[in-house]
Amino acid sequence: MLRIRLSRMGAKKQPSYRIVVTDVEAKRDGRIVERIGHYNPRTEPLEYRINEDRALYWLSVGAQPSDPVRRLLVKQGTIDRLSRLRSGEAREDLVAEFLGEAHEGLVEVTPSIEPSIALEEPEVAVEAALIVDEEE
Repeated sequence: MLRIRLSRMGAKKQPSYRIVVTDVEAKRDGRIVERIGHYNPRTEPLEYRINEDRALYWLSVGAQPSDPVRRLLVKQGTIDRLSRLRSGEAREDLVAEFLGEAHEGLVEVTPSIEPSIALEEPEVAVEAALIVDEEE
């Protein structure tokens, strides 16, 4: 039986996790079948990314998510899409819907300083330092 669960990474007292598909009897950080995402609980807001296509595939063939992974899948909407997959919708359409939702809220960030101005400022700072050295 397969399980979708967290595999711990990171240094002591600085955990980050990989979301992996593994055999139920494998150790926590032991042999895996496939890595499908990552989760970092130390950031604000929580940072996680799960490959929707692979998660739907593994859930459809019977892999069971652990409780923490299930919460992440519910938050991402994968569990709802899984029920729609079982009712007959195409997996490609559901993944395309997820990708559309994920990119919908993104705003393009434009730099507030023009590149030419950004390049000139360090040179001015260097010239000012040279003038100070000459006075002494």
